[in-house]
Amino acid sequence: MKKKKAFGIGLVTAIVAVGALYVGRVYHYANAQVFFKDTQIAGVNVGGNTAAQAAAKLKSTLKNQQLTLKDGHKTVTTFKTQSVDLKVTSQQALRKLIAKQNAWAWPVHITTATADTIKLNASNANEQSVRTLANTITAKANQTRTPSTDASFTFQNGAYVITKEKTGNQLDAAKVAKSITSAIEVGEDTVDVSADYLKPAFTTTNARFKQAEANAEAITKQNYVYKLSGHRIAIPNKTLASWLTFKDGKLNTDNQAMKTYLTKLSKQYGTIYKTRSFKSTKRGTVKVPAGLYGWSIKVKSELPKLRTSVLAGKGMSWTPVIQGSGYHHSGTDIGDSYVEVDKVNQHMWVYEHGKRVVSTAVVTGLPTTAHHTPDGVWVIWSKERNTTLRGKNDNGSKYSSKVKFWMPIDDTGVGIHDSPWQPTYGGSWYKAHGSHGCVNTPPSEIKAVFDHVSVGTPVVVF
Repeated sequence: MKKKKAFGIGLVTAIVAVGALYVGRVYHYANAQVFFKDTQIAGVNVGGNTAAQAAAKLKSTLKNQQLTLKDGHKTVTTFKTQSVDLKVTSQQALRKLIAKQNAWAWPVHITTATADTIKLNASNANEQSVRTLANTITAKANQTRTPSTDASFTFQNGAYVITKEKTGNQLDAAKVAKSITSAIEVGEDTVDVSADYLKPAFTTTNARFKQAEANAEAITKQNYVYKLSGHRIAIPNKTLASWLTFKDGKLNTDNQAMKTYLTKLSKQYGTIYKTRSFKSTKRGTVKVPAGLYGWSIKVKSELPKLRTSVLAGKGMSWTPVIQGSGYHHSGTDIGDSYVEVDKVNQHMWVYEHGKRVVSTAVVTGLPTTAHHTPDGVWVIWSKERNTTLRGKNDNGSKYSSKVKFWMPIDDTGVGIHDSPWQPTYGGSWYKAHGSHGCVNTPPSEIKAVFDHVSVGTPVVVF
């Protein structure tokens, strides 16, 4: 009985002693403003240290601590910990860490060592600093490393062929940053980055890749047709397929290849800048050089339309966006409404819907000077009444001539107008008394010309 009593007293005494010790340590940690025993920051034991003491110890240790990045047996680079600019070395940051300690939970730190390790990424500033260092390291290292390639597909022999993804050895900055952080936290001097490679973003098993490949197959089975100046041009399946790419996780188009296609199509069928064979009134079929008249595909405007249509995968059948003058769905060029100026015969005819409505002698430019009337297929781009024409004579003097009807046809100031100062028209009069380049027309005929032409009417000069 006495033994049981003694045991009970001893047990109570022990409990009281332990309780006193526990409360005493709680009081100590609550008032001393120190880290718990064996607390580690960046591999440095700061247990029992105040914020000032811990800051001094961390700065001293981290100042000369060198880390080596290893990829297998190969050294990627080395750097000093101080280059990371860790914010945990500031007294203010350390005081905040101490304040977060729960003094009543101090016994946990006696039995659980991992609970005493403060993670660097608990601070956004530290995380950003490490990431900046990792970005610099990987940017330099990756210059000589092989990048990963995503899965892709190409059109070959009438079908799509899939190329599997490949993993290179370029480093992933985010993964490297985590490896550096982990090494610093436990005080390691070697950072293993052999598992920190950039992986392909898209593989052959990726759902988005599979969908893109299926969409590409469907697109190449559709009909894409251009109706152009009397022609029906079907875009070949292999051409369509060559435009399709898998980029950034979705089906896309090679815009440069599409632009090249449209440009070639425009040059093949367009009429701008092309010499024409023209059946003249008096001289049979003649070759007339290019002028302002003519049309082409407006590639800049047509390209986004074509791209949208291709990616929609529903086919198309339309006329592309046209720029310039003289486009006819039937495939004709000059058409049956035009003005013909024959410089050899010094004569002008106006045809409207195939019918000759004006026939008159004219005076064209002096043939041996800079004022000759230029050959070409031009276009009436404006019509004006009662205006004054101004320019310079061969001797440099200025002239101004009032006219009642004015129809400019090129981009140098040449046009068709009345010329009451000319005493005669036709024949060889122009050789010595020709105009400054314009087609001088008798006042008695000019109104008929003006009334039977519109802006856009071609003017064939030869």
